Amino acid sequence: MPIPFILGGLALMAGGYGVKKGIDASDKNDEAEGIIRRSKKDFEKAKEKTEEKQEKTNSNLEELGLLKVEIFTNEIKTLIDFMSKCKKGNSKYDDKKYLTKGELKELNLAVNSSQEIASGLASGATAGALTAMGSYGAVGMLASASTGTAIGSLSGVAATNATLAWLGGGSLATGGFGMAGGAALLGGVALGPLLAVGGMFMDSRAEENLTKAREQEAEADKAIEGMKLLRTGLDGIITRTDELENILLETKDRFNDVKDSLKDNYCSDKNFKTLMSLGKTLKNLLDIPVLDDEGQANNNITTEINQTLKLGSS
Repeated sequence: MPIPFILGGLALMAGGYGVKKGIDASDKNDEAEGIIRRSKKDFEKAKEKTEEKQEKTNSNLEELGLLKVEIFTNEIKTLIDFMSKCKKGNSKYDDKKYLTKGELKELNLAVNSSQEIASGLASGATAGALTAMGSYGAVGMLASASTGTAIGSLSGVAATNATLAWLGGGSLATGGFGMAGGAALLGGVALGPLLAVGGMFMDSRAEENLTKAREQEAEADKAIEGMKLLRTGLDGIITRTDELENILLETKDRFNDVKDSLKDNYCSDKNFKTLMSLGKTLKNLLDIPVLDDEGQANNNITTEINQTLKLGSS
């Protein structure tokens, strides 16, 4: 067989091998590109759902915080004013039957601080304070913050608590994660641009691209699962927030109904004792936290609410 024919056949075989190798590389690069594209899509979808839940949670906590401020500046202030007037006008009146001296002092401080927060609502300076108010026991927090520093103190709580900082701090890309530990996985995830793939790559490079794509897919899956856990945690906070808000509204309405039924000489009115009891119940409800010390939903809130209502009715 002539040598040129042999060389030509070898060249043809080499060319066929090169074409196959190029096709294999192209297939692997296409697969890598598809993996990355799907991972990015799934990741962005999960992130969007989580940020929507984040905004709703923060909004609900702010709404609860605002309700607490309103109760302090209206119902609790009314309670204190009534007790003060009765004490001045009736030597036999004893406010200790309803509130201890310490509780009364605590409520006075809380009312003053709430009025300060209310006055700052128009300027938007109290958003962080409202979130903190909605999240924690309001009476103790407000009483510990003397008049003039309440907003700063409450905002400071929000800033130092990882959950509250994240809830009010914007997107997942910039926030900290203080709850549902899986969310911390997001900190290490950065899905880059699509891999630059093409037929020019050698097979070894295409294999490397595919390996990296699968690694990023695994990281994205971990992050997506972390966000799912986080949303479950946020659902818990929303549920507890709604539960406490509903009972506060119900008790607030009952308080005002009794108040409106009082006669001019309300200190001796038989309904006055009921009003005082409802006022103390409101005070105790205001001090029930939605979040625990770790920034997660307070799972004991239903028990605490029921105990408070039972105590108020006894």
